[in-house]
Amino acid sequence: MALSDAEWSLVLKAWGPVESDVAGHGQAVLLRLFKDHPETLQLFPKFKSLQPGELASSADIKAHGNTVISKLGDLLKQKGGHAALLRPLGESHAKKHKIPLANFKLICDVIVTVLKEKYSDFGPDSQAAMSKALDLIFGGMGPLYQEFGFAG
Repeated sequence: MALSDAEWSLVLKAWGPVESDVAGHGQAVLLRLFKDHPETLQLFPKFKSLQPGELASSADIKAHGNTVISKLGDLLKQKGGHAALLRPLGESHAKKHKIPLANFKLICDVIVTVLKEKYSDFGPDSQAAMSKALDLIFGGMGPLYQEFGFAG
């Protein structure tokens, strides 16, 4: 499922505006994840006790969103050579956080949705390339989860 050079160009071009406000984009992604998939909020001990009205103003959500989007940007910039960067992420999410694998697909879909809503030039080709890149990256989590003994 490798991406072509043209697909990676679309992905990285689309990612450029994200990096102008990493924390804001991360916050938008997490808020959308919690809105569209409210069950995922329970996976975040720090946030799960927040009331719906408190989520948008939570500094912790913005900080965590910053971490998520920063790490994802690092992975995307590897253009498929991300295994070394993905390994510690897989280990922490399998061993410490116990995040089920299905949730990576959920957040990937949310990322594409948020970018599509924010940027008019994030058209079908860019959306397809981004989805493919995210599937490639997070497809590597399954084998890591097996290695770390988490069925996820």
